[in-house]
This record gives sequence, structure tokens and C-alpha cells, in this order.
Amino acid sequence: MMTEQPMPLTLEELSNEVASHLEQHGLLGAQQDHRVSSVPDARTIRYYTTLGLLDRPRMDGRQARYGRRHVLQLLAVKALQGASMPLSEIQSRLYGRSDAELTALLASLSEERVVRKEEESVRPLIWRELVIEPGLRLMVEEGWTLKADRSTLEERIRAVLSAL
Repeated sequence: MMTEQPMPLTLEELSNEVASHLEQHGLLGAQQDHRVSSVPDARTIRYYTTLGLLDRPRMDGRQARYGRRHVLQLLAVKALQGASMPLSEIQSRLYGRSDAELTALLASLSEERVVRKEEESVRPLIWRELVIEPGLRLMVEEGWTLKADRSTLEERIRAVLSAL
């Protein structure tokens, strides 16, 4: 699951690394109400650190350095936000989790998202029934639009009527 980037990471590298993993696991754009950005920027990462959602970075002089754990924590936060979970609940759910637990959580959230997408892609088929005259009905799939020109459609209908 981890990473092409060498560790430790700068703030910008951390953001890019998380974006890459979110895209890789189908979690990019998972936030449904679009109030929260899909990819955490520097400001968001600092905010999450102050909330305790992320461990404090290691300081190298004045430069903050981030590691694998920070990537896992950010991925977990963004994945849970994608499931419409508020930050307060995310905070309590992630508190004290080990790297292995965060990895397992991410795997399960990624699988749930795939299943949800598959379920969303299966739509019921709805038909409209139009009575032309007693004993003759036309069935039309809801949402159907004319793809061919009108005269071609009329020819096809005439062919069907002559086959009756």
C-alpha cells in the first residue's frame, strides 16, 4: 500500500502522497457533499494536527517532517469523511490506532466504497406502458430518447405492425 515517496516528507510532499493514494484506492472525490476538499492541503493538515487527528510531525530545524504514519492517518481521515462522518467521530474512532489497524481500516473502507459503487450502478428498469388501442400496447423504457431520426423510427414501427 505504501509508498513511492521516500520518507520523511515535507508538508507539500505529504499532501501529494495522500492525493496519490486516495486516487489509487478510489477514495478521491469520495466526499459526497463537496463541503470538504478531497485532498488535504497544508492548512488542513496543520488543522488536523491541532485537533489531534494526526501525530505531531518531527521537526528538522524549522522544517516539519512527516512519515508513513501521517500518510495512514490522513488517508483514514479522508476515507471516513468520504463516508460522511464528522471530524469529532473520526477523532474518537482513530484515537490510539496502530499503523496495522489504520491499514486494515483503510482496506475495509476501500472495499465498502467499491461495493457501494456497484450497488449504485445497478438501477431498476422502469417501463412505461402506452395503450395505442385495446389489445395493442407500446412499452417504453423510462428515460428513453430518440436516437435515430423520426422517419427511421416510423419505418421500424410499420415493419413491426406488418409482422403482426
